[in-house]
Parts: sequence; C-alpha cells; structure tokens
Amino acid sequence: MSVPVLSPAAAAALQELYARVDAAVAARNPRCDLSGRCCDFPRSGHRLYATGLESAFAVRARGGSVPPAASGLCPWWVDGRCSNREGRPLGCRLYFCDPGWEGEMSAAYEHWHAELKLLHEAHGLSYDYAPFVDSVREVAP
Repeated sequence: MSVPVLSPAAAAALQELYARVDAAVAARNPRCDLSGRCCDFPRSGHRLYATGLESAFAVRARGGSVPPAASGLCPWWVDGRCSNREGRPLGCRLYFCDPGWEGEMSAAYEHWHAELKLLHEAHGLSYDYAPFVDSVREVAP
C-alpha cells in the first residue's frame, strides 16, 4: 500500500466528508448496541478495509502512533470500545448491528466511498484500499 502524505488540505477535506457521513447516519439513527462485537474482527468475521488516506488520518488523529494490539485486532479497540472515534474510517462510521439498517448499509457505503475516491483525485493522492489493521501499521513512524 502506498501511504499518502497527509496534507492539511486533504485532512480537512476528509474531516468534512466524515462530518457529512456522520450527519447522514445520525439522521437515519441506526441502533448501536455498544457491544463492541463489530470491532472484534476475528470473532465477528469482519475485515475492515480503508484507503491510505483514511489510515493516515486515523494515525494522525491519535497523535501519530499506533498502540500494540493482538493479531487481527484494531489497535484502537480498547476494552470493547473504540478509542479513536474521531479517526475511525468510513467502514466503522457506517457499520451498525441494527437489522433495519442492514439493507441500507451497502448503498450508503458505495455512495460515500465514491466521494472518498473523488477526494483522493482532488488532492492528487493515489487510491489504495487495503485491510485497515495492516495499513495503519505502515503509516506509523
């Protein structure tokens, strides 16, 4: 994966995109059980993917470092909760256990991911899409 240099303009654009995603999700109000099951990737069978820009943003949001984590686990999943809410990628922002949201989740992801691709183009960043847990390790110094 080619990890982009996170310019202030690209970071601001991604933050603005995330704010619009969060507002759209809040308007729909899918239920979250706060169980942490979705973030336990080995147990849930989920594999979270993100772009290089998203990975760089996640690391920057937590001060530039990635804490150690067990194999396959998100390094910011602590005591069953996300400790990097500001920096979490699109997949985390759109995933909910709510059965009523399940039918909308894929369409919402495709819509916002298309905007994410355009953001890469607008800032001259290569578009790479890889497992998030692996890519954040590449970003950290």
